[in-house]
Amino acid sequence: MPSIKEALRQMIEQMSDEEAHHMLEFAHHLQHRRVVSLTVKHLATDPVCKVPDSAMKVFPVVEPIHGKGITASRLLVDDRR
Repeated sequence: MPSIKEALRQMIEQMSDEEAHHMLEFAHHLQHRRVVSLTVKHLATDPVCKVPDSAMKVFPVVEPIHGKGITASRLLVDDRR
Protein backbone atom coordinates (compact mmCIF):
# COMPACT_ATOMS: atom_id res chain seq x y z
CA MET A 1 0.00 0.00 0.00
CA PRO A 2 1.49 3.36 -1.02
CA SER A 3 2.14 6.04 1.56
CA ILE A 4 -0.19 9.02 1.87
CA LYS A 5 2.28 11.33 0.11
CA GLU A 6 2.84 8.82 -2.69
CA ALA A 7 -0.92 8.42 -3.18
CA LEU A 8 -1.25 12.21 -3.32
CA ARG A 9 1.55 12.43 -5.93
CA GLN A 10 -0.21 9.81 -8.08
CA MET A 11 -3.49 11.67 -7.79
CA ILE A 12 -1.86 14.98 -8.76
CA GLU A 13 -0.25 13.35 -11.81
CA GLN A 14 -3.74 12.50 -13.08
CA MET A 15 -5.14 16.02 -12.54
CA SER A 16 -5.37 18.82 -15.04
CA ASP A 17 -3.16 21.87 -14.54
CA GLU A 18 -6.15 23.86 -13.28
CA GLU A 19 -7.05 21.19 -10.71
CA ALA A 20 -3.41 20.96 -9.61
CA HIS A 21 -3.34 24.75 -9.25
CA HIS A 22 -6.38 24.59 -6.93
CA MET A 23 -4.66 21.88 -4.90
CA LEU A 24 -1.53 24.04 -4.61
CA GLU A 25 -3.59 27.02 -3.42
CA PHE A 26 -5.29 24.80 -0.85
CA ALA A 27 -1.92 23.48 0.38
CA HIS A 28 -0.64 27.07 0.75
CA HIS A 29 -3.80 27.96 2.68
CA LEU A 30 -3.28 25.02 5.05
CA GLN A 31 0.37 25.89 5.55
CA HIS A 32 -0.42 29.57 6.27
CA ARG A 33 -3.18 28.57 8.67
CA ARG A 34 -0.77 26.31 10.56
CA VAL A 35 1.82 29.11 10.87
CA VAL A 36 -0.83 31.52 12.18
CA SER A 37 -2.02 28.91 14.67
CA LEU A 38 1.52 28.36 15.94
CA THR A 39 1.97 32.11 16.32
CA VAL A 40 -1.28 32.47 18.23
CA LYS A 41 -0.34 29.54 20.49
CA HIS A 42 3.05 31.14 21.16
CA LEU A 43 1.47 34.50 21.95
CA ALA A 44 -1.09 32.86 24.23
CA THR A 45 1.70 31.69 26.53
CA ASP A 46 3.41 35.09 26.53
CA PRO A 47 2.38 37.07 29.65
CA VAL A 48 2.94 40.37 27.81
CA CYS A 49 0.33 39.59 25.14
CA LYS A 50 -3.28 39.69 26.28
CA VAL A 51 -5.91 38.40 23.88
CA PRO A 52 -9.38 39.91 24.38
CA ASP A 53 -12.08 37.63 25.72
CA SER A 54 -14.13 35.98 22.97
CA ALA A 55 -17.28 37.34 24.62
CA MET A 56 -16.11 40.88 23.83
CA LYS A 57 -18.03 41.76 20.70
CA VAL A 58 -17.47 45.50 20.27
CA PHE A 59 -14.47 47.67 20.98
CA PRO A 60 -15.16 50.82 22.97
CA VAL A 61 -15.61 54.02 20.97
CA VAL A 62 -12.70 56.41 21.30
CA GLU A 63 -12.96 60.05 20.33
CA PRO A 64 -9.98 61.33 18.34
CA ILE A 65 -7.85 64.11 19.76
CA HIS A 66 -8.23 67.42 17.94
CA GLY A 67 -5.02 69.44 18.08
CA LYS A 68 -4.25 72.95 16.93
CA GLY A 69 -2.45 73.74 13.71
CA ILE A 70 -1.66 71.68 10.62
CA THR A 71 -1.94 67.90 10.94
CA ALA A 72 1.22 65.81 10.72
CA SER A 73 -0.10 63.97 7.67
CA ARG A 74 -0.70 67.28 5.85
CA LEU A 75 2.83 68.43 6.73
CA LEU A 76 4.27 65.17 5.44
CA VAL A 77 2.36 65.41 2.14
CA ASP A 78 3.43 69.03 1.68
CA ASP A 79 7.04 68.11 2.49
CA ARG A 80 7.02 65.33 -0.14
CA ARG A 81 5.83 67.72 -2.86
